[in-house]
Amino acid sequence: GSGSAADETVWFDIRERAGATEFLGYTTETAEGAIVAIVVDGAEVDTAGKGADVAVVANQTPFYGESGGQQGDTGRIRIDGAEIEVTDTLKKVGDLHVHVGTVTSGTLSVGDTATLDVDHGRRAALRAHHSATHLLHEALRRRLGDHVTQKGSMVAPDRLRFDISHPKAIEAEDLREIEREVNARIRLNSAVDTRLMTPDEA
Repeated sequence: GSGSAADETVWFDIRERAGATEFLGYTTETAEGAIVAIVVDGAEVDTAGKGADVAVVANQTPFYGESGGQQGDTGRIRIDGAEIEVTDTLKKVGDLHVHVGTVTSGTLSVGDTATLDVDHGRRAALRAHHSATHLLHEALRRRLGDHVTQKGSMVAPDRLRFDISHPKAIEAEDLREIEREVNARIRLNSAVDTRLMTPDEA
């Protein structure tokens, strides 16, 4: 009854017309893209001016859309004479990246070519916490047993939360050892590479 279900239909229409957003964020944090849709108050518009709260879709983006517990990117979208402050990035209908924010200057229009620039410091903090969830998962399994599985997570720039299943409270000594192992792994400062592959290849 909130109307949110009706609002979601706009994203299906955009996805059908414009196709999926190509995500470039594994290799860059700044990229050019074409604006394929602008949504204001749940409806598509052709243009939006200063002060408008908008949801912007581009054909490609370096902005990560909130997914799997990891918060979406923030940053700026710049067009000649216009700028949008992006306060969140969402994923709609699976593979449509939606940049949510406010037009801080000028006017943007569908068809404009834009420079999409992720907040680099915030992305680095998110990336670090994402990697830490994997290190934590492995340390928990080593210390508590192979039955430990991830039941949820939250990856933010200032913290992470990692939910697990375990039949009893974790002992203080186990927590200290898990913390020691994760910190030791972090201090190795090992290189991290991103490779796109199938689950079987991984």
